[in-house]
Amino acid sequence: MQLLSIGTIQLNMDGTHKLDSQGNVIPTYTNSDVAEYARVWTGFTRRATRGNIEGGNDGGNSIDPMKIRIEWRDHYPKMGLNGKYIGDGYPLCQDLPRDSFLQKGAEWKLLGKSRLPKEQELLLIKGSLSDGNHTTVKVTKLSSSSALFKELCRPIYGICTYPSIVELSDNIKCEGLECDLDNVKVVEVGTGVFYEFIHHPCIQFPFFVNGKLVSNSRSNVYERSKCVDENWAVAAAACCDENFSGIHNTCKYTGELLTFIVANSRCIEKGKSICTYKDVSWSQCGFCCNYEGYFWTDDSCNVFLIVDENGDVSIDSGAHKSGDSYSSLTFFRVQWENNQYPYVGNLCGNGVCEGVDSYCRCIVEVEETRVFSSLPTREDVLTSLHIGGINPALKKYAGEQNFGDIIVHIENSEFPYGKRTVFEVVDDFGITKFLMNMKSLVKIGSFQFRNTPTFFTAVPEVIDAQYETEAALDHYFFHTNTAPFVALRLIQRFGISNPSPAFIERVSNAFTNGYVDLNAPIGSRKYGDLASTIAAIIMDEESRSVILDSDPSYGSLREPLVKVISLMRNLGYVQTKGSFVTLQGLQDIIGQESYEMPSIFSFFLSDYAPPGDIAMASLVSPESILLPSAIGLVNGMISMIKFGLSGCYGGFINSWCSQKEIISGGDYEKSVGRLTYSATGMRIEETIDDLGTLLTSGRLSSTNRKMVIDRIRSIESNQMKLQIAQQFVISSPEFHSTGSTGK
Repeated sequence: MQLLSIGTIQLNMDGTHKLDSQGNVIPTYTNSDVAEYARVWTGFTRRATRGNIEGGNDGGNSIDPMKIRIEWRDHYPKMGLNGKYIGDGYPLCQDLPRDSFLQKGAEWKLLGKSRLPKEQELLLIKGSLSDGNHTTVKVTKLSSSSALFKELCRPIYGICTYPSIVELSDNIKCEGLECDLDNVKVVEVGTGVFYEFIHHPCIQFPFFVNGKLVSNSRSNVYERSKCVDENWAVAAAACCDENFSGIHNTCKYTGELLTFIVANSRCIEKGKSICTYKDVSWSQCGFCCNYEGYFWTDDSCNVFLIVDENGDVSIDSGAHKSGDSYSSLTFFRVQWENNQYPYVGNLCGNGVCEGVDSYCRCIVEVEETRVFSSLPTREDVLTSLHIGGINPALKKYAGEQNFGDIIVHIENSEFPYGKRTVFEVVDDFGITKFLMNMKSLVKIGSFQFRNTPTFFTAVPEVIDAQYETEAALDHYFFHTNTAPFVALRLIQRFGISNPSPAFIERVSNAFTNGYVDLNAPIGSRKYGDLASTIAAIIMDEESRSVILDSDPSYGSLREPLVKVISLMRNLGYVQTKGSFVTLQGLQDIIGQESYEMPSIFSFFLSDYAPPGDIAMASLVSPESILLPSAIGLVNGMISMIKFGLSGCYGGFINSWCSQKEIISGGDYEKSVGRLTYSATGMRIEETIDDLGTLLTSGRLSSTNRKMVIDRIRSIESNQMKLQIAQQFVISSPEFHSTGSTGK
């Protein structure tokens, strides 16, 4: 991904390399960055085949987008480029309003007749739905009078239309059962039509202090248990009686997951409480029974930090069995302050942590403090704050102060710059950010690092993996290298291999600003707008100036496939056999073929410089990497001119052609199509001028024009004369390039 979006070297906006104080180029990323980002792409697999698509060579589904197997996904935090975590800038899930499913921007997706969510987990008993009967799964049924029902129903003439995706355009009020929901997943609209709520993207901190033990066992609380944050909605309530026997009967719908506080309050309402249970009954639980996820206990706990010799860390949340090697854990990078950390080489911080084999096992403390005590600058907000705040569209704040480039949303009017205060700013890419005035630090004695955000909890869900994937893609898209990197490659594809730095900068600015002013502004004024980017390329003076045609470094070689298609289109190719054109095996003949790229880097590298004058002049010629196939290209085009599209004399299709049977041009017996260009009624000079216009955009030099005319003038056959003229023109430098040919 990095190679195809931001490149290997940091760039200025004009495409030139950034240099350090020693004059060396600055790399964009390291191998550690590559390894860290690679963990984002775990869990992807092909979807099942379906009857209306063609399978690939392996019979798999290569048409539909891949799906995520959440059990294969790496669930740990991931640090991206420049010390930025995947998840920085997102709000904490525990801060999202309880009724966010009713707030402006809430997204609902139609499930149809299925009451099972597609992107979230219900943790039902395995095999409980094998007979196809889903009636044991209870969901919340909306009242026909509720505002949410009307939004999802969208009736026309009294009949629901059930849109596939609904995004609430305004806040709406709850009604009836909706007001009691704490964690919504699926609702029923009408009879037998279901919608899934797609919760807002949010993150958790894997290091915390208010830990509670949850268990996935109904008979042994310490079996399949782990320590989780009590603020995570990851477990159900097992309400205990005086004998410490639990009953799971307080859920609002089957598979409901709650925070510890909500789960305990549900039990208190029934005169019971959460406890470290002896067992959880399978009876008296009604529609709550079909559940095999975690249950809350009141047993407090801690997670342990595991540190290796490189300072990378992992988490022991209790699921790690005693005696197992920590080498089996997944380790990830953190930002140790001053690069100081406990490891076996310093006796695990001189005894701060416990040494276990070649690792240090540490008890952590988490400190949450405010960052700014007075109004910061916009730049300070963007560089110092990493935890997202809640958009005021979803939450009502006590106050608001507008300072132009910063809007301050105040949680507590008595402490306007408390740690819950949220700053609203627009970043360098034009994206509005809401950032909380708080930092979370993980401390181990005198060692500390910034708490690492993650989209996953103890119950990872597909939707969280999707949000993490999108956040990782944003790392590439919203990167200072992206604009100049993309600008250079787009300019090259429009026929200028060596654009000037000023040209690249103008296109980069169009990409970044989202518009270009060409008498009238073009673009949406949003970062990454391709309409403004392309307009900036094709309308730039460097693209249109005829003076530059005489510059030997201007223009580019044309791609082989472009030259073949140009010949066929401009000289009137007509199919005479079969229903469509088939060009087979071009990759082996000309070095290029549709959908046959030899690697993800396409057919040529954008920075390729062939040996010789071009490389010595620090120029590039990407298409030159295919020059070894030039003979096959020219032979194939000459064959098409003389014999039509066939397999004769190096032709472009795979068909039998006895060369003893065809010895002269104009014999199209073995072809499936031919060029129909005719010069009837034109003088020789007019014919060459017309071919020069069609095949070289009118750039055929006077020297080459005269040479062609002199060579064909004495030929008697008009057909032969035309074919030889076409062969000369497609062999000219002007046909094979878009720049100066030196004459």
